[in-house]
Amino acid sequence: MKYIAKRRQPHELIAWTRARSADAEDQPINWNYDDMPSYVRQAVKASLIREQGGICCYTGRAITAETSHIEHLKPQALCVEHEDTDYANLLAAYPSAGARKKCEYGAHAKENWYDQHLFVHPLRRDCETRLRYKANGKIAPASPADTGADETIRHLCLDHPELQRMRAQAIHAAVFEERLTKAQAQRLMAAMDSRDGNGRFRQFCFAIKQVCEKYLKQFD
Repeated sequence: MKYIAKRRQPHELIAWTRARSADAEDQPINWNYDDMPSYVRQAVKASLIREQGGICCYTGRAITAETSHIEHLKPQALCVEHEDTDYANLLAAYPSAGARKKCEYGAHAKENWYDQHLFVHPLRRDCETRLRYKANGKIAPASPADTGADETIRHLCLDHPELQRMRAQAIHAAVFEERLTKAQAQRLMAAMDSRDGNGRFRQFCFAIKQVCEKYLKQFD
C-alpha cells in the first residue's frame, strides 16, 4: 500500500456540489453519490488515478479508467451528510465498476468494513511502514502486535494468492532477475518513490522498495 497525498478536487465536482448547496429559495438540497452525473464521475476518477500515480489505492495494481472504479474509503452505506461525494473520501481502486466477476481481494473484499481506529488505509502516512512485504510476495504486519495491520490484511484479503503471485513476479523482475550492484539497487529503491514521465508509479512499487532495502543490507 502506498501513501496517497490528496490534491485539489476537480472543478467539475466543485461546480456540481456548489450548484446543489441550496435551491432557488436558499434551502439545502439533499443529494448523494448516486445522483452524481457521469461526466462528473469521469472527471473525479481521472483525477483520482492521476493523484495515485496510476495504481490501485489498496493493492498497488496498475489501473486505468477502464480497469478501476471510484471507491469510498468510508463505505457509501455508512456515509452521512454528503460524505459519499466528499473528494477526501474517494479513491480509485481495481477492478472496474462493471466487472463481471467479484474480485476476491482489495475493494471488493473490503465491502462495508470500516474501522477508523484499525483500518490501515492509503491516506495514513504510516501505511507504507506498517505492512511488510517479502520477496516471495507475501505480506504481514510489520509488527506482530499491530492489530490494525492484521485486520486490514484480513478484511482486504491482501494476502490473496493471486496478489502474492503478482507481487512476487514484480519483485523478481525488478530486484533478482539480474544481480544488482549496490549503486543499481540504491537507484532502484529511490525510483520506487518517483513517477515516470506519464506521472505513474511502478506497479507494486512499495513492495519492491521494501525488498530492495533488504537486498541492500548484504553490502553493509
